[in-house]
Amino acid sequence: MQNPSKKTFNLTQTKLIIDLGILLLFVIINAPQFTGLASHEWISLAFAIPFLVHLTLSWKWIVSVMTRIFKKLPGETRFNQIWDTLLFIMMTLVIFSGTIVSVKALPALNIHIAIDPFWRSIHTTAANLLMLMFGVHFAMHWKWIISNFRRYIMRQPSAALETKSL
Repeated sequence: MQNPSKKTFNLTQTKLIIDLGILLLFVIINAPQFTGLASHEWISLAFAIPFLVHLTLSWKWIVSVMTRIFKKLPGETRFNQIWDTLLFIMMTLVIFSGTIVSVKALPALNIHIAIDPFWRSIHTTAANLLMLMFGVHFAMHWKWIISNFRRYIMRQPSAALETKSL
């Protein structure tokens, strides 16, 4: 029998906490007028870490769905697969283009790149699209977020757990 006082690793709880952190960082990043450009750039660069952790923790699902790319999938799973792939591409484009147009972070690292207006417009357009795409992604996973938020943050059992115990 497992010792109840001993904490065990819970992947779902870890993903929830990281995802809530990603949401908070995403909101902060998308308000450079409040944080200032330097903070926007540094936080954006740091954002890559929880983003990569999110992908790593979701890797089993990603591989599972992507190996079935040419097979029949339920509509919601197929949409999720396509949307998440597009979201990944857009996130990569925003991070890449944002790095190229950096006026604070890269010069602070003694890296100087001539800023091309093309990349600035790509960054602005892609970032605006990313906000919309992130919102849809968030909405698609709303039930998972709420049920796990209640379970792990609010410490309330989910409805599924309550019905199982009846």
